[in-house]
Amino acid sequence: MTASFVGYAKFAETVAQIGFFSTIIFCFIFISLTIFGVKRNFGSYKNLLILFSAVGIVFATIELILYPNGYSHNAGFIFYTASRPFNMSKEATTWLLSFYAGVYASTMSMLAVQFVYRYWAIFHETKLRFFKGWKFLFCILYCAYFGIEWAIGLYYLDYIDDYAKNYFKQEMLDRYDTDISEISGMSLVAYDENGGVRWLNVSCTLHMTFIMMVQYSVVIYCTVFMYRKMEEKLKLLSSSLRSLHKQFFKTLILQISTPTITLFLPVVFLIYCPLLDFQTDLPTGISNCALTIYPAMDAIIVMYVVQDYRKAMKSNKLTVSSEKGTFLGILKKYVDQLHKWLATSNDNTKSSTKSRVAKAPAVLNN
Repeated sequence: MTASFVGYAKFAETVAQIGFFSTIIFCFIFISLTIFGVKRNFGSYKNLLILFSAVGIVFATIELILYPNGYSHNAGFIFYTASRPFNMSKEATTWLLSFYAGVYASTMSMLAVQFVYRYWAIFHETKLRFFKGWKFLFCILYCAYFGIEWAIGLYYLDYIDDYAKNYFKQEMLDRYDTDISEISGMSLVAYDENGGVRWLNVSCTLHMTFIMMVQYSVVIYCTVFMYRKMEEKLKLLSSSLRSLHKQFFKTLILQISTPTITLFLPVVFLIYCPLLDFQTDLPTGISNCALTIYPAMDAIIVMYVVQDYRKAMKSNKLTVSSEKGTFLGILKKYVDQLHKWLATSNDNTKSSTKSRVAKAPAVLNN
């Protein structure tokens, strides 16, 4: 008798809900502390920190809306959702699922951008001008480009064709009690009935591998170079800046080791498992659970490692019994800040910006 995987799918949905709420809570606290709580001026790096958490919230939200699932069967893998949020059509839901995958790729790209920033902040300070003002759009465009490339490649190269429908039809009925003709998703079947390679599907795997290798190469290069040269370079900085750079470096190390386990390895396994043709069935949708939890884990890593965030949490007394520590207290800070901004003229804004720039350390003010 064929074992049912419906229970695994329900478990994945539960974890997705946990991941969503934990991401909302911790990323909201992190963004609030970054904007209002931390006293030190992180310069343009603050924008990267906020952007990363904001994208994490978007990622977790789409996960909750779609409840995507995955299933590996012999030389094939299907990534799908049985949901139809907002009464969307099957085609529109498939595009939303592709967008969800694209946000995942953008998250990987943002990790690489953060490593480049820390590398330049220590070794090529003048290049930090590319993170200032309107030039920060280049960072956003870089991340968006790889996200769009990933999403479009997945949609067109891994679309569910007739061969894939026949390949998964009976197994989807037996394992998930689901009619494959009714779901939205993408599939990868590596070989045809004669053992020949289905190059359209396999090219999607190669395409994803290329994108991941680009981001990982940037990360590894910056990490190795900073590890070998950072101590010598940091001797030229003040003790406070030296300590801060070391804290951010530790944060980045955790930020790459953690997603390696929760983001990269699960996806690598999913896309390469069909090529190995293990002749087995796996409820690989469970591996998606790790993806939803990562944004919250990333925020926790930064708040734990960087001393300025620990101080900010203590000073703001983020406890249930303290008004400033509740979400209402933090929300009040947002409203007050908005009122101040609306009441400030353009001339005053320019002058205050100049005064902040003059007082901030050069390395962190870029």
